[in-house]
Amino acid sequence: MTGTGAMVLWWGLVAACAQDQFLGPAMLRASSGSGQFLVQAVSPEEPARILATNQSLIHLEPTLLTVSAERIKQELWRALDANQAWQGKVFVTLYPATSADDGAVISSERFNDGWHYRVLLPNVVQRTRYVRAMTEVLLLEMANRSAGPRSAEIPTWLVEGLARQLLASKEAEIILPPPATPGASSARLIQTPAGPVLSGLALTSVLADGRWEDPLNLAYKELTSYPPLSFQDLSWPTDGQLADEAGELYRSSAQLFVNNLLRLEDGRACLRAFLAELPRHYNWQFAFLLAFQGHFQRPLDIEKWWALQVAAFTGHDLAQTWPQAKSWEELDQTLRFGIQVRTRADELPLHAEASLQNIVRDWDRVPQTLALQTKLRELELVRSHVSHDLFFLVGDYRQVIANYLANRDQSGFPLGLRKNAAQRRAAAVALMQLNALDAQRLALRPVPSPASASTQTQPPHF
Repeated sequence: MTGTGAMVLWWGLVAACAQDQFLGPAMLRASSGSGQFLVQAVSPEEPARILATNQSLIHLEPTLLTVSAERIKQELWRALDANQAWQGKVFVTLYPATSADDGAVISSERFNDGWHYRVLLPNVVQRTRYVRAMTEVLLLEMANRSAGPRSAEIPTWLVEGLARQLLASKEAEIILPPPATPGASSARLIQTPAGPVLSGLALTSVLADGRWEDPLNLAYKELTSYPPLSFQDLSWPTDGQLADEAGELYRSSAQLFVNNLLRLEDGRACLRAFLAELPRHYNWQFAFLLAFQGHFQRPLDIEKWWALQVAAFTGHDLAQTWPQAKSWEELDQTLRFGIQVRTRADELPLHAEASLQNIVRDWDRVPQTLALQTKLRELELVRSHVSHDLFFLVGDYRQVIANYLANRDQSGFPLGLRKNAAQRRAAAVALMQLNALDAQRLALRPVPSPASASTQTQPPHF
């Protein structure tokens, strides 16, 4: 379908949808469980010819699309730690696809009861375009909840980054193929230890043989093969930077950028604040600096931060990383220090574990120094193997320990004498920072399956 033809069809559909009505009894239609998504299909024809020639395409069917849209919403809300109820309805209309290059059109309109959204999609579409369109309209809905007469404009990097992350980590859950038909795509569901996975796909976090793959693996391959984009390039991409192979580089850079923003201590809250600020600004960078003012004061600060993130990421070999669950367990164990405790002189010692906070707060200077230096070496070894969501967190733990040792030793504290005020201040700062890092680490703890949940009693902590 040509661009003119698509727009003529689009405006005819919007005119009918504006009254919250579907276009007649002959059309296929469905609504999602929450009532937010209403989907209709112009034609029920099976596009077998297009599907048979390109496995990157999916066939969108109204009922399955409503389920898929709800799952994308839940994963997006989980990524942003968003818990407010939705407000704007999303009307999706599927039109007959004519080629693999047919795209999506998104429109927003303000009514008396708030903003509503229209999405025009071909019934056969590239999976990346589909997830990108649904991500963009959901971000629009979140941003416009408190908007006035002007709709927000979502920056390209945020849409591309979150869409790529969803595809890379949750594709099998958010894209539901209709039942196979003669001549349709040969992609099929394969049962793996982590659940069903659609074969033939490039961006799954669990491979067909059950092996774990880092969701940033494709981004790592791209960014170690080609120069990563600067913050300026991410901010204002040209058409050429979004097309073909250049588009893959842009999406990889955007995924890493968004991923690392979410890793900031209050990154999710900052991104939610950013969305809320967007309708109030014509330039999204003003909204960004307001929302992230605790981290960046000017665009140059973002550029410097981004350069450091890229350097650390491209120097980390994802091929040698552990799965997320193993990464978390190894880090958790590394942060503990095994000790022997005797309750009585004539009894055998009991094994116990001390936390970093125990060591900083309670131990004498010599054993404290030996223990913390040991932890610095162990954390450096762990850092070379943990999954990316924990990679920078391990570095933060090392930095806190190193800073504490440096600040403590600058206090002029003589061996064997009472701690002076400077050392107490250094310990207080380190304890506060370690508590904050522990909270981040616990928030990243993978949810264990019932079969793998441990029932063993943990040793006491001192």
